[in-house]
Amino acid sequence: MTPRLFTRIASWFEARTLPATASPSGDGAWEQGNAAIADVTRWGWLPALSGVSIAADHAAAAHREKAAAASKG
Repeated sequence: MTPRLFTRIASWFEARTLPATASPSGDGAWEQGNAAIADVTRWGWLPALSGVSIAADHAAAAHREKAAAASKG
């Protein structure tokens, strides 16, 4: 993953949030709801991404162990 990818992902989510002026009730609840949903959609993918990172670390370690065992005999 490159930093540019994270920037593109963040800009994609920011472009799809509803404007704060779209409040039908005018009491701020709409804006609070938008902010909460935006936070969930922005950061909801992080656990999956960290799981992929952990799996990649485990795969690399397993590969190193197998390569070391194969080179020994």
